Amino acid sequence: MDNLFKNKWFIRIISLLLAVLLWVSINVDDNLDSDSQWFNDTSSVTEVMNDIPLEVQFDSEEYVVSGLPQNVVVSVEGPNSAAAPVVRQQNFTAFVDLNDLGPGTHEVTVQHSGISNQLSVNIEPQVVEVTIEEKESQNFPVDIDYINESEIENEYTIGDAVIEPEEVTITGSSEAIDKVASVKAIIDVGEAEGTLEDIEAPVKVYDAQGNELNVLLDPTSVDVTVPIRRPEKDVSISFEPEGETPEGVEVDSITSETDSVTIRGPNDVLEEIDNFDDVPVDVSDITENDTVNVDVPLPDDVSIVEPEQVEVDVEVEEPAEEQ
Repeated sequence: MDNLFKNKWFIRIISLLLAVLLWVSINVDDNLDSDSQWFNDTSSVTEVMNDIPLEVQFDSEEYVVSGLPQNVVVSVEGPNSAAAPVVRQQNFTAFVDLNDLGPGTHEVTVQHSGISNQLSVNIEPQVVEVTIEEKESQNFPVDIDYINESEIENEYTIGDAVIEPEEVTITGSSEAIDKVASVKAIIDVGEAEGTLEDIEAPVKVYDAQGNELNVLLDPTSVDVTVPIRRPEKDVSISFEPEGETPEGVEVDSITSETDSVTIRGPNDVLEEIDNFDDVPVDVSDITENDTVNVDVPLPDDVSIVEPEQVEVDVEVEEPAEEQ
């Protein structure tokens, strides 16, 4: 025995054992807590994840599919240590594989990838019905659909829009293509104070009942220029002499090749103006037949009159010869 205590390796081993026993005695409470956590990690749990996107694997160059739900519910059951990362990260995929299927209606099983094999997986719905159809494409003209038009209708009028491109290509099933009733670009004119230029407008596709159709569009938006200006109206114009002619001169007639002018302004103002009657022509300096330029008066609240001047022919009577 004395020899053992004299052996340096024996002393080292005993010291190591004593150090381990001391560490265990100090950390026994912490170990108990760790044991509790360990039991929780290995206990079985069930976790439910809603609204998991359903991916579709198919030949998108040849076919279109319909009938599938956008999302599914995925439940996992197993050790918490395996379930917790799946629920937290959701870095797995729920999908249906249609690559070996042709046109028609099929029932397919929803599959998954990226989930630990330690877990039992349940997906709702487990089986989905999908319709596969051959893809069809057709060109359609684009019309304009204005919103908030009533907000400017008194002050402005909307001209013919310029659309680029004038047509879009719609791709979908033959059934979806047959339902297309209108293709519209949406333009908001509620705050317009003049022409809207190069507006990028989204394109929408509708059926005969006004329901938006889920089809592929190329392009999905168009560039639109919308002429917006004040309302205009053509009104007749007539003239009358104003002022005293020189002695011996008498006006016989006042005529013009211009019999109407265009005025622009708010609609409620234009509605009150039917004509420009008896626009005055100054004849105080007229001594013989002459052509004069007459300014067209601008009524209150009318922004523009075109033309602003009118050529007027003034004819006078020749004085009688003295006997």
